[in-house]
Amino acid sequence: MKKIILISFALICAVTVFAEKKAKYVFYFISDGTGVNIVQAAEHYRADVKGFTKTVNGEQHTMCPEPFCFSQFPVVGMATTYSASTRVTDSAASGTALATGHKTTNGFIGMLPDKTTSVYSIAKAAKEMGMAVGVGSSVSIDHATPAAFYAHNISRNDYHNIGHDLIKATYVDFFGGSNLRYPTSDKHEGEPSLYEQAEKSGMVVAYGIDDYWKKASKAQAKNKRLLLVKAKDEKDDGHQLSYMIDRKPGDMTIEEVLKAEIDYLTKVGGDRGFFLMNEIGGLVDWADHSNDAGAAFAELEAVNNCVEIALEFYRQHPDETLIILTADHDTGGPSLGTGKYEMSLKALQSQKISKDSYTAVISKMRKDTGNKVTWEMVEQSLKDYWGFWTVHQLSEQQTKMLKDTYERTLGEKGKKEDEKGEYKQNEAMSVMACRTMGAIAQIGYAHGAHTGGYVPVYAIGAGADEFKGMNDNAEIPLKIAKIMGASM
Repeated sequence: MKKIILISFALICAVTVFAEKKAKYVFYFISDGTGVNIVQAAEHYRADVKGFTKTVNGEQHTMCPEPFCFSQFPVVGMATTYSASTRVTDSAASGTALATGHKTTNGFIGMLPDKTTSVYSIAKAAKEMGMAVGVGSSVSIDHATPAAFYAHNISRNDYHNIGHDLIKATYVDFFGGSNLRYPTSDKHEGEPSLYEQAEKSGMVVAYGIDDYWKKASKAQAKNKRLLLVKAKDEKDDGHQLSYMIDRKPGDMTIEEVLKAEIDYLTKVGGDRGFFLMNEIGGLVDWADHSNDAGAAFAELEAVNNCVEIALEFYRQHPDETLIILTADHDTGGPSLGTGKYEMSLKALQSQKISKDSYTAVISKMRKDTGNKVTWEMVEQSLKDYWGFWTVHQLSEQQTKMLKDTYERTLGEKGKKEDEKGEYKQNEAMSVMACRTMGAIAQIGYAHGAHTGGYVPVYAIGAGADEFKGMNDNAEIPLKIAKIMGASM
C-alpha cells in the first residue's frame, strides 16, 4: 500500500511540474551575431559610463561589468551553432535550426540539405495549437533569421520569392520589420508589388508605427493578418531600422515594433495565448560585421529595452510566460582588450554615429563640394562625430593614418575607395575613423565574418530550467515546443 501511495505521489508531482512548465505566452528573442564577448564588452561599457560598482566579499570593485536585465535571468546557458555543412554557420542555417529543430546547409532556409524537403517552424506548431503567432525583426522581415520561421528556399538571397512565402504563411498573424527587401523583381515583370499582393490576399499593411495604431483595432476585430513596415517617407537605411546610435525623431524603432507585436497578438490570441519571435538584435550582427563596437553596444541597449518590455508582460503573467533570448552565431570575434591588459571603453561615448552613417557624411561632402573635399572639412567632422583631437588626443601615428587616408581617397589626387562589408560598403575614411576609435577604446575584432563560438542562452519563466547548461541551437525550438505543449 505504501508503495502505491509513493508511486501515486510521484506521478502527481510529475504532472504538477509539467503543468507549471506549460507556457501560454512565449517570447522567443534572437540577437543576431551576439556571442558572449560582445555582451560582456557592452556591459563593461555601460559600467564605465554610469560609474557602476559591485561589492564582492565586502569589497567595492570598479572593474566589474554592469549586467543587462537578461544577464540576470535565473537561467543562463550556452549553445553550439554549427550547421550541417560547416562548423561556422550563416544566419540561414542557424535560423532554420532555431526555428525548426533541423540542421541544414549554409544558405538554406526551412529546407533540409537534400534541397527538396521543407521543414516547418515552431511558429506553425504554435498556430496549430490555436495560439496567435508573430514574427518580427530590426532588419527586413524577409532576411534570413525571420524568414526561417515561415519560408522554404535553398537561397537566402531569393528575397522576392521569400516575400511570396510570407504572404502564403497564413499561420503568422503579425509580421513586423523594416521592409521587404525586393517587393518587385525583374524576373516577375508586370507583377504587382509584394505589398499590393499582400493586401489583395487579405493582409493589412501598415506603413510606420502611427499607421499601425490607426489600422490595428479594425484589423484585429476582423482577425486579419498584418504586416508592419517603415513609413513610406522614412529614410531607407539599407533595409534595416535605424541603428539606435543613429536614430532620428520619427524613425520606427525595434521597441515600437515589439510593442505593436505584443498588442496585436494579445488581441488576436485572447485566451489562447501567443508565440512571438522577434529578432530584436538583428543590427548587433550588422554592427559587428562592420567591426563597429560603438554601434553594437547601442544595439545591445535596444535589445535590453525590448527584454524589459517583455518582462513587464511576464510580471503580469509569471506562471504562464516564457522569455528566452539567444543568438544564431557570434560575429566578428570581438576581443576584450588589445594586448595592454586594459580597456578604455568609455571612450566610445564620443562616437555619435555609426560607421555606416559616417560614410553618408563623407558622401554628402563629396556631393556638396563637387568632389573637392578639404582636409579641414574632414578634420572637423572627425571632431564632431568621433571626438578626435577634442575628447581624444590622437598619437602622431593615428593622425598620420587619418591624413594619409584623406589624401589617398579624398584629396586633390585621391581616388575613392570603398570597403565592401557583409551588408554595406563604407568609405575608406569611415573605415579608418572606426578603426582608430576601436584602438582608442582598446577593443578589437578578429575579422568581419561569423565565428563558430558559443552563444549565450538566457531564460526566465515557465519551463526556463530546460535551457540550463549546454544546448545545441537545433534543440532550442524543440524544448520551447515541449514547454508550450506543442508537437513538432
